[in-house]
Amino acid sequence: MIALAWQTVRARMGGFVGSFVALAFGVALLTTSALSALSALGTGDGRAAWLARADVVVAGTASATLTADDATGPPGVADTVESRALPGDLPRRLSTVDGDLVVDHAGYATVEGETGDRIHPWSVAALHRSTWAAGGPPAGPDGIVLTLPTAHRVGDRITAQTAAGHREFVVSGVLGTTAPAAFYTTDAVAAELAGDRIAVIALTARPGTTAAALAGQVRAAAGDQGAGGAVRVLSGRDRVDAAPDPDYQLRTAALIVLGNSAGIGLVVAAFVVASTFAYSVATRRREFGLLRSVGATPRQVGRLVLGEAMTVAVVACLAGAALGYAVAAPFAHWLATVGLAPPGYTARFIWWAVAAAIGVGLLVALVAAWLSARRAGRIRPAEALREATVDQRAMTVGRWIAGLLAVGGAVPLAVAFSALDPAALTGYFFLVVLLLITGCALLSPVLLRPLVWLLTAPAAATGGATGTLVRHSALTAMRRTAATVAPIVITIGLAAGALVGESIITETGRAAAEHRVVASALVSGPVSEGTVAAVARAPGVRAGVAVTDRPVYVYELNPPYDWTGRYVDGPALSRVVHLPVVAGSLDDLTGTDTVAVPVGRRRLGDTLRIALADSTEVSLRVVAVVDDQIDLARTLLLPAALLTGHSGAPLADLVYLDLEPGADTGPAAAAAAAGGGALVPTARFHAVLDAEGDRLNSLATLALLGMALLYTAIGIANTLLMATSGRARDVAVLRLSGATPGQVLRMIGAEAVLVTALGAVLAVVAVVPAVAGLVLALRGKSPEVLVVMPWWPVAAIAGACLVIALTASLVPAVVLVRRRPADLASTWE
Repeated sequence: MIALAWQTVRARMGGFVGSFVALAFGVALLTTSALSALSALGTGDGRAAWLARADVVVAGTASATLTADDATGPPGVADTVESRALPGDLPRRLSTVDGDLVVDHAGYATVEGETGDRIHPWSVAALHRSTWAAGGPPAGPDGIVLTLPTAHRVGDRITAQTAAGHREFVVSGVLGTTAPAAFYTTDAVAAELAGDRIAVIALTARPGTTAAALAGQVRAAAGDQGAGGAVRVLSGRDRVDAAPDPDYQLRTAALIVLGNSAGIGLVVAAFVVASTFAYSVATRRREFGLLRSVGATPRQVGRLVLGEAMTVAVVACLAGAALGYAVAAPFAHWLATVGLAPPGYTARFIWWAVAAAIGVGLLVALVAAWLSARRAGRIRPAEALREATVDQRAMTVGRWIAGLLAVGGAVPLAVAFSALDPAALTGYFFLVVLLLITGCALLSPVLLRPLVWLLTAPAAATGGATGTLVRHSALTAMRRTAATVAPIVITIGLAAGALVGESIITETGRAAAEHRVVASALVSGPVSEGTVAAVARAPGVRAGVAVTDRPVYVYELNPPYDWTGRYVDGPALSRVVHLPVVAGSLDDLTGTDTVAVPVGRRRLGDTLRIALADSTEVSLRVVAVVDDQIDLARTLLLPAALLTGHSGAPLADLVYLDLEPGADTGPAAAAAAAGGGALVPTARFHAVLDAEGDRLNSLATLALLGMALLYTAIGIANTLLMATSGRARDVAVLRLSGATPGQVLRMIGAEAVLVTALGAVLAVVAVVPAVAGLVLALRGKSPEVLVVMPWWPVAAIAGACLVIALTASLVPAVVLVRRRPADLASTWE
């Protein structure tokens, strides 16, 4: 049977090209997505170089472990963005071990035109490999060493913005290093700028002492309590966990986008491949009927189809994996170029990810071929010959069940929109859209029949031959119509769903946030506490309220959620921002043990346990409850004093200003500029922020859906090429009936237009219910719901689908009409 399958593949090579293309590009999509997503976990190689010469590293814990209040749930563990500061007396306790000790006071500092945001003691530079590009070490308290690339030269005077305010330095040297970009000054100045906060202690073993022995001594002296303790003693490969990772948040964001892209790619590839294989097998019913008439059993027909499928699938999967690996690196470079991934991000070869993509491709091909083979094997010989050109039963039981399950699964999710956390709306909305698209594509043979009558009614009413032929061709070959419509539904539906949903959620969230701000101007940071005070004292300023956002970790029913902790001056906040407080008062948001929570999380007076950005666990008393609005999703309001001591960069992100009517903003602007900030009108700030947000959202959507949409576009062309190329006898009948080549091409072109229109209508049918559910859910989560429809991008994608459909239909049709009708009539199917 394998030999027969191979001979069939060789004899019908043209018929298997469509299946090969669909599967090869599908595996390429999975391979590229998987390698791009998984490679995001391994970027940041500079971390390994940062402490390369240290044998043992002591660092504060960098993970939060929270258990449920009733201790019934499993403990949740989350990696935090910062490490906890080390105890101030730890260097003294470690002074007795057999190792040379370096204390890293890593303070916040930025210099205009330079990369990096941390200033370290000069002694830390000895822990990683570097070479002098110019100059030498800092000789005094005003000396500073920069790292390449830099536009500054030795002797230049520069201003660094630090957590203590701005400070003047003189460049004493420039280093070339593979470690992350940083600034170096004297040990005393670095400790001062860091507020004596110890980030890391590095030790190198003295002669006669091994690294393992030194690690044991350090653990005994430091009291390392393992993963749950406040102090970690790291050696060997674990040392990298203590190194600074400036790209952590960007890598995390890239991983989320690419992970979702891989998931979407898997669903889309599985559907397109399965649809293409099923259609490819369905077009050969006459051949299978002939085999049955000469004695072949249903099992033998099924084995033949499976053998053919696996013969094509193995080659296609290997080719697709190679193509996906070749595309992954340029795709990763694009992500880094546009700012969606860290600089230097690249996709690396991960053998098990490639093997998994190949395995998924083979599995999808096997399942699709098996389902089609069962249908082919059940057809009686005479029935198969009679059904060769007319589809009497395009819907199968399995297709009914799968389609109804997809639609049925979307309904409860859409109904539950209003009860969802606003932060989870985007993900659930897209899941609903994906389910509805899948359901519409599976149920398309049922849905298309009335749509074909409706869309072709005007042309048929005129009595034109073309309109009548197009209608009857679509209705009698419903399996072909459904197969050609499916990739168009997916393409337009995915694009419209993502663009419309993202636009509505984003614009509604922006409108809600801007609606609450009553401050007429603000200072954009980061700026130090001294700068905030200076701006607040400026003439014409009645109040300056600093706002700082940092991640916090809240235990819910699952492991700790990554929430936003918004540090504010509670009593003064109401002067610049109107928040929907439903219980308690923000005036009580003071000290270091209070919190304001969204509705439904805790009640007034309850205790909430969270972990701060540096993994410190705190218990807070709920003093205010705010309405669960879209712009406050997963946000806790925390007192500003709680940030002190728990961040290496205790700076304000924004300072909202309560200005006197008609006041001159010049003095406040000068105070802000002196501290590295900029005073701007609130409306202008939001406009700039919205523009940047639109840019990032567009790029993220492109990264999320770009490859999937490109693949579905290939699927449109592939399916229509298969369908048109297999219609030699149809073209022969038209030509022998007197139709001219131009008339035949116009009919086939009209069919392509009809298929595109059908796909667009089904995409709208799939997206509209999801959008309606989203709008209804947002009405209770925002003062105003903005229904934004990105008509032009969606129309452009629909137009591209039409161009692809016309091209893929007319190119093979032109080849067919150039042949003699008699030759076409004798074409073997």
